[in-house]
Order: sequence, then structure tokens, then C-alpha cells
Amino acid sequence: MFAQYWWCIAALSRRFVVAVVAAFSLIFAPALYAAEEYTHSVTLSSSSGSVMSAQALVDEALRANPGITALEAAIRGAEARIVQSTALPDPQLFTAVAPDTIGGYNSPNGRGSNVRVELTQTLPWPGKLRLRGDAATKEAEAEHGNLALRRLELRTVALSYYAQWNYIHQAITINERNSTLVDELRRVAEARYAAGITNQPDVLLAEVELQHIRHRSVQLRRQMATLRAQINTLLNRSTTADIALSNALPHPAAIPDFDTLRRIALSQHPGLTATEQRIAASRDREQLADKDFYPDFKLFTGYNSLWDETAKRWVVGIGINLPLGRDKYRAARDESRANTVGWQSELDELRSLVLGDLEEARVLVNESLHTIALYEHDLLPRTAESLSAARAAYGAGGGRFSELISAEQVHLDAELSLQRARADYQIAKAALENALGGPLALPKNSQQHANMATSQNSATANIKTYITSEHAQ
Repeated sequence: MFAQYWWCIAALSRRFVVAVVAAFSLIFAPALYAAEEYTHSVTLSSSSGSVMSAQALVDEALRANPGITALEAAIRGAEARIVQSTALPDPQLFTAVAPDTIGGYNSPNGRGSNVRVELTQTLPWPGKLRLRGDAATKEAEAEHGNLALRRLELRTVALSYYAQWNYIHQAITINERNSTLVDELRRVAEARYAAGITNQPDVLLAEVELQHIRHRSVQLRRQMATLRAQINTLLNRSTTADIALSNALPHPAAIPDFDTLRRIALSQHPGLTATEQRIAASRDREQLADKDFYPDFKLFTGYNSLWDETAKRWVVGIGINLPLGRDKYRAARDESRANTVGWQSELDELRSLVLGDLEEARVLVNESLHTIALYEHDLLPRTAESLSAARAAYGAGGGRFSELISAEQVHLDAELSLQRARADYQIAKAALENALGGPLALPKNSQQHANMATSQNSATANIKTYITSEHAQ
């Protein structure tokens, strides 16, 4: 009699659980359906087309960016000014005629019309043309530095986007794998509950965890769609255009000390180089302003038929301008000196900013390296062992399902944190190279980065073995 009573209670409880799960599914079904549709659309748009590596993404960004075209045009304009700066002023030709002698009237000795012709050429004071050319050349070199700086910034953005895309892809893969795992655990819990081995909260706990994982999937897909729009904007394309990036990140490696990085940055950073060229150009203009105190020369030659004697008609000569307005020349010199001081101050500020960014990026790189090593060699293997131990305890009837779910959550967080740290390393390294002024060649160390795939998936494999055995029972 008691057994029949207990069987009725168990049957009613199972029906209650089924009703709760069904109601739960009805509540979240629209959201989950929308999430699946959203996920499908993003997956389709990100998987078509040719696959681009990190370098290919950088090259395409440099090719398509309109700012690069504008800076290249500025370089051509600056180089064209070099020729203009070193060219002599145009010669001048003057001609005049005596009107009363036109046609030979009133001209002495029956000569024809009396005319005068002069040709003049201005010659700047020695050194002026050279200084103008030097200043224009250095300005053109500064424009080259601006282009290199812009290319470096685009490279940094492209590599950061690539690392984020890789992280989101890896996170989606990990999340889907855990979704499959928790879904199978939920079915095991339902089977054990139906057999009276476990309690109702185990089923509900598995269902709640499954919904959390599915919600994380929606968040990741949304991030992927946002990042896709950012990448397409970088490539000067429609924000919804299809893209496909490879899912491989370079192995992280240790970086040189700060003193070494500092020497490299100060010697090659394009922003510093461009400012130094502008300082040099400003100093050339200072010297040019000093030479403005000296006169320019003017050579001339001419022919004047008004002179009766033939020997007097052809003349040559030389002239100078008279730089009497000394105040305006002093003001021009003071302006050039002020510009030099301004550029020098800007260089000092830029140098401080570069070194500050360099140190900040170096610290972030080293922190990412530490985090990667911590998760690869310590936390991830231990969370995998903890998950396996929780599985074994639950299978033996000595553990609680909540402990198994908690172990699964901790292991999932460890997997995601490792992928986040790997992406953070690439982003920090790109920022480091941006502050450094160019790519940093790092030695490859295969021993430093062992393949952790076995430890990452061991817990999943063990639990799947346990699930299979439970279904067989």
C-alpha cells in the first residue's frame, strides 16, 4: 500500500517537473528562436568568401582606406614644392617704342621706329635657393612620416579586430561544446529523476544552466555582428558585407626589456621622425630669414635704338634690391624661431607620449603572457580535473548535481579566460608595435607554448563516457 502511495507521489512529481520545464520553454521559446535565427544569419555572413589571414586583413585595410590616398596625395604635393622652391624667378622682358618714330617719321637719319628692349633675371642671395629646397625636402620627408604613422595606426586597428574576431569565434565554439555537454547532463538528470535516483532540482538546475549558455551564445553572436560592421568599415565596405577571417593566432612570446624597446622606438617611430624633419625645416627657414637681410641681385641686358651711336645701343648691367625695412625681416626671423621652439616642444611631448604608451603596452603584454601561462599550465588543467572529479563523484552517487554544474561553469570560464588572454596578448602586442613604430620580430619558442587541447577536452570526453554508461543502464 505504501509502495503504491509512493509511486503516485513520484508520478505526480515527474508530471510537475515536466510541466515546469514545458512552461519554462514556452516562456523562453520566442527568445531562443530569435537567437537561433540571429545566430544563423551571422554565421552565414561570416563564413562566405575567401579566408583572410591577419596580414591579409592589414594589407586590405591599407589598400582600401581613403585616408591613405589623401596622405599619398599630400606627399606628391610636398615633393612638387621642392622643384618650385629651388627654381629661379622667371626672367622679365620689357619693350618700349617711341610713338613719333613709328614708320620712320621723325627718326634721325631716316632710321625706322625707335624701340627699347630689356631682359632681366633676378638671382637670390647665395644660399637662399638651397635653404628653400632643403626646407621643402624635409617637409616632404615629414609627409612620408605622416603616411607611415597612419599606416601603423591602421595596422594596429586591423590586428586588434583580428584578435577580437578570433576570440569570439573560439568563445562560440567553446560555448556550443558546453551547451551540448549540459544538454546531455540534463537528459541524464531527467532519466535519473524518473528512476527515483536523484531529485527534481537537478533537472531544473541543468535547464537553467543551459539557458545561461544559450544566452551567452546570443551575446557572442551580437558581438560578432558588431565586430563585422567595424571590420567592414575599416575596409571601406558595406557594414553587412560578408567577411571570413582565419582562426589562427600567432604563438605569444616574450618581449625585450624596456630599455631595448625605448631605443627602438626613439630611432624609428614615424611620428617622432616626422616632427624632427619639421624642426629641421624650421631651422632652415631661420637661416633663410637671416639671409633676407641681404639683397638679391638682378642681371639685365637691353637694346635701345634711340641712341644715335651704335656702340651705345646695347647695354648690360646688374642691380640689387634695398632691404631697408629691417623690422619686417626681424619679424620674419622671430616667427621662424618661434616655430622651431613650438615644434621642439611638440617633439618633447610626443616623445613622452610614445614612451608612456610603450610602457603601458609592455606591461599589458607581460600581464597577458602571465595570464596565458597561468591558465594553460595551472588553472585550466585543474578545472578539468575538478570537472572529472565531480563527474566521478556524481556517477558514484556521492556527489551533488549542483557541484557538477558548478565545476562545469568554472571550467567553461577558464576556457573562455584563456582565449580572452590570448586575444588580449595580440591586442597589446599590436599596441606595443604601434608605440614602437613598427613590427617587433620575436623569436619562436615552441617549448614555451605546449598544445593544451588534450587537457582542455579531457573533462568533456570523460563526462561523455559517463553519459553513455548511464544511458546504457
